[in-house]
Amino acid sequence: MMFENKTLQKTLTALWITAEYVAAFLAYYVLMTVIGGSLLGHPVSFDLFSFLRFLALAFSAGGVVALVNQFLIVPLTAKLNFLWSFLAGVVLYVFSAFAGMLVYILAEHFVISVIGSGYSDLHAALQLFLQIEFLPMLFFLCMISLPIRNLHLLVIRVGEKNILNALFDRYRVPHEEERIFMFMDLYGSTPIAEKLGHARYHDLLYNVFNDISDLISRYSGEVYQYVGDAVIVTWDITQGTKKMNCVRCFFAIQNKMSALSGKYRRLYGYQPQFKAGMHVGKVIAGEVGDLKKEIVYHGDTVNTASRIQAECVRLHQHLLVSEELFMMFPVNCLQQVQTEFLGCLKLKGRAHDVCLYAVKK
Repeated sequence: MMFENKTLQKTLTALWITAEYVAAFLAYYVLMTVIGGSLLGHPVSFDLFSFLRFLALAFSAGGVVALVNQFLIVPLTAKLNFLWSFLAGVVLYVFSAFAGMLVYILAEHFVISVIGSGYSDLHAALQLFLQIEFLPMLFFLCMISLPIRNLHLLVIRVGEKNILNALFDRYRVPHEEERIFMFMDLYGSTPIAEKLGHARYHDLLYNVFNDISDLISRYSGEVYQYVGDAVIVTWDITQGTKKMNCVRCFFAIQNKMSALSGKYRRLYGYQPQFKAGMHVGKVIAGEVGDLKKEIVYHGDTVNTASRIQAECVRLHQHLLVSEELFMMFPVNCLQQVQTEFLGCLKLKGRAHDVCLYAVKK
């Protein structure tokens, strides 16, 4: 599942974490019900009221964890390594789940007191929870928080689509795909790299790539590789040509870099601007590597996109598109942008000329 923007991604992440805790709590409830019935020698019975209370408790715990994850854990652990991020996350998950359970107990007592439908001894309930049930529940929360935090970190570090591809073994057998590739890098990156030094230049690239990542997802693109100051983005041919998503993605990135120019000039004395080349064609998609597997696309299409991008400076253009890709765009979308045919060029490594179009807003 590809997320369209960061807001949707945050919402789905919160829902997913909540659902994971609810599922774990329900498994615990079923297990304890079965074991309890077996130990007492009674047939297993289902109490709807206690089940609904436990379900509400699970939602409260999972919901608080999801909120704390989004507003506290993610910012605090953003620059930690995997191990420390994992451990800190687990600890905070456990305490957040406890807090969620306490919230439920307090809310339940308040509702009963207001409605007056029964008797609720808050002091006794808290004493039971904190003294008798504390250690078993602590152990349970640790056991479920470990895999949940681990899965969440893997999704962040590897990407949800890469995990799904690995899970379903999509690329174990190489196969042919027709895809769009955009090779995009920064204008004037070499002088600024020398000026800033390695550490600050890395910070610059880190911030730039973070700032554009949600736009790539919003327009249905996937980051294929980061190469120095360049990023290679790819699209399924249907999604990439639909409403000219690949071109709109580049324009959105340029707009965002312009909007953030003040921040970058203040921090680095440099305004990031991209130049890009786009091409479409068939590639072989498959896994390579033994100790470290990676999904790669082999074929002339990626190299041609890189060669097209290399012509941007000479032709004084920000975005160049091959004729093969240009002809696939909807006519009504092309009418909304400025286009210019620049002729057919002999690109390095290509036996045949490549015809190029400049595309502007």
